[in-house]
Amino acid sequence: MYLFSRTRTAHPAHARNAMAFAVEVAKRVTDTTGLAVEPWMSVMSPGAGAITWATFFEHLEEWESAMGKLQADTAYGDSVEAADHFFTGPVDDLVVSMLTEMPEPDPAAPSLYVTSVRAVAAHGHLAAAIEHGMALAEAATRLGGLATVFGVANTGPYGEVAWFTAAPSIAALEAAEGAVNSSAEFVGLVDSKGHVFQPGASQTRWLRLS
Repeated sequence: MYLFSRTRTAHPAHARNAMAFAVEVAKRVTDTTGLAVEPWMSVMSPGAGAITWATFFEHLEEWESAMGKLQADTAYGDSVEAADHFFTGPVDDLVVSMLTEMPEPDPAAPSLYVTSVRAVAAHGHLAAAIEHGMALAEAATRLGGLATVFGVANTGPYGEVAWFTAAPSIAALEAAEGAVNSSAEFVGLVDSKGHVFQPGASQTRWLRLS
């Protein structure tokens, strides 16, 4: 399974309009392509105001088909162009191959927050970084009580990996993070293979807008 995300930063002077557009265009893309697209905004994180649209699919051909439908939708293109001034900076796309099993969504408790962690494997340690990344995802899930999934990026810096933890509320996310970060087992696991990653891992917290 793949995760595709498209990210751009809201202009500070147009943040409300950017958020409203993010929700509106996510629904339009979902209706047009059949892929379930959700809009998220970074909070409590560096680069505050980043808005990302994320969706999952099984095969890259599904992305290609979806892009073809959007390119043929003149009204969609017009709406994106009209909203350009709500944003600033470049558009960043990311594709991640998910290597751990995705949890079944719970309709009674949909995800409201997601914490993402991104790192890049050190040169010569890609296999070890992937193995260790999967071990960290398993430990975080077991100790924190929220599913943490792990994948390898197909675009961007070669060897980039990512972990994602979704929570139905900020309280649930806080409790899970507290349990994981206070665990000597988890901290020891992180430290045991730190050399397989390059310096500069980053964390971002996301709030679902829709």
